[in-house]
Amino acid sequence: WSFAMPSDYNGGTVTAVFYWLASGTSTNSVVWGCAGRCFGDAETLDQAFGSEVTVSDAHTATADQVLISAATAAITLGGTPAASEHCQIKVSRDPANGSDTLAASALLLEVRITYTRA
Repeated sequence: WSFAMPSDYNGGTVTAVFYWLASGTSTNSVVWGCAGRCFGDAETLDQAFGSEVTVSDAHTATADQVLISAATAAITLGGTPAASEHCQIKVSRDPANGSDTLAASALLLEVRITYTRA
């Protein structure tokens, strides 16, 4: 998704927290990933994202409960991030990761992005 960075964003790293649920009853985990890029005035959109950062979160064995992951480690956004710039975020689930063992669909509800203010 895309959004404008707030005018008080300091240009540093961000973190992501994932809100999700699954319909199964397993206690296995999913691995969520997040990467992003900022674009200033007159920059071309076809640019590389920063490196993806992942976090693992376990299901509770109760179907359809809202689950909230821990925050990712620091995510460095691609480009030259600055206040008020256009930002694109890419979120993924990594089922090929050995820590992603949930054999069910994980339904992403929302993602909270946290940043440092100037």
